[in-house]
Amino acid sequence: MVENLLLSLPKRPDILAIQIGASFILMVLLAGIMFVVPPLQVAVSVASILIVIYFFTRPLFALFAIFIGRGVLDLLWWIPGTIAGLNMLQLFSASVFILVSTQLFLDLKRMQNHRLFRVFLIYLVLMVIATLRSDDIIRNIDSVVRYTSPFILMFMVSIYFTERALRRGLLFFIALVGLIPLTTSLYHLTSGQMNAYSLHGYDRLLGGYKNLHNMALMTLVFLALWTFWLMQVRSMFKSIVLVGIIGLSCLTLYKTYIRTGILGFAVFIAAALFFSKRYRTLAITAAVAALTILISADLQDRFGDLLLMFDTENVMLDKRKLGSGRWGIWSMSMNEYLARPMWDQILGIGLGGQRLMTLDWVKLFHSKHITLDPHNDQLLLLYQIGPIGVGCYIAMQLGVIRAGKDILTMPHSDHFARTLAVFAIASTVMVFVTNSVSNSFIHRTSPGWYYWCFCGLLFAEHADLRRKASAMARNLKAVPEAV
Repeated sequence: MVENLLLSLPKRPDILAIQIGASFILMVLLAGIMFVVPPLQVAVSVASILIVIYFFTRPLFALFAIFIGRGVLDLLWWIPGTIAGLNMLQLFSASVFILVSTQLFLDLKRMQNHRLFRVFLIYLVLMVIATLRSDDIIRNIDSVVRYTSPFILMFMVSIYFTERALRRGLLFFIALVGLIPLTTSLYHLTSGQMNAYSLHGYDRLLGGYKNLHNMALMTLVFLALWTFWLMQVRSMFKSIVLVGIIGLSCLTLYKTYIRTGILGFAVFIAAALFFSKRYRTLAITAAVAALTILISADLQDRFGDLLLMFDTENVMLDKRKLGSGRWGIWSMSMNEYLARPMWDQILGIGLGGQRLMTLDWVKLFHSKHITLDPHNDQLLLLYQIGPIGVGCYIAMQLGVIRAGKDILTMPHSDHFARTLAVFAIASTVMVFVTNSVSNSFIHRTSPGWYYWCFCGLLFAEHADLRRKASAMARNLKAVPEAV
């Protein structure tokens, strides 16, 4: 039945008709926005519209532009003005979501063979149900973009980046884009302009970003990518340059004092060394990390809550406040969720429901009226779309790990393929851990886009290797036996 449905889908629309229609829309929009928004935002809008024009006509070029542009736009949040109540980043995210969703429909025939597509369909159905069950759809509609666009982009990348040169090129350009926020962060750090605020006794580095956690997580993403290139390159000079970049980036990450980012990079390095079977290096790295914690008062202070969790003697200690309130938020919100009717426990309580689950903790520990997420992306999904939705997300991550392990066991995998596999597997372990302790790669758009982009490249590499293996097998069968 699915095959018959796919055969009845319309073919790709005429390219010339799209270009003519998009050009007309471009002129109309430009005529209106140039009088109501600042010049810089007009320029950004023009660039976005051009991407729209070329998305359907040149989807490969558009995907390059999306991932390169996103890393720059994160630093331009300060541009004033809105269009239809949306700022520039929201407009960019919404536009990309609409485009890739349309492209997903147009490429549905090619998409059906992807190993994660059926799991994604279940996830998508649950997302639709959660949207319809939301008490305030308009307020929470941006969650649909946050929770679904990364997967659609992953599918796009996996079917369009069929050539090794394209995959290397995208990884290279994203790594270059990462130098922009690194340079910005170093400027703020060396000039004494931390561009942040003092929190918990630390002057934290914001580095040009609007949010400290965005700064830490994006630094984490680029750190992981530069580590991939360090494992990939053979030149001593390139290795020295990459070590310098990684060292400076580690410094900026440390200066954020965001535990999630520091923990995430430690997990990434450990997983990368483990899956690349560098056990001796892993042991040495673990020893160095332990020594660093022992001599660093800041690290002991930041991660001291972990030890306090096991403190049974201090009767005055309220563990619900530990970890920026994480233990209290997790336990109290879970109790609230389990008190809900069975139907809510199965399907979640709808988009925005995570804020209702944390109200008890907020009322107990905050004198002012605020709303909080559960500081855990697994719980974030659980409370909104239910345990099946969380299972779908984790199943897709397991699909990434399986594809990576397949590449590692293929006899014809080369150095690039194996390094990409280790990179994707380690990134997946890192994302799972960070999602479990903070609002990370699900709640925040940019880190999620980049992570699932890397996963898409892994699937493209995996499919390419399988095609080559099949071709080699056919050639061997075609060779006649020696007389």
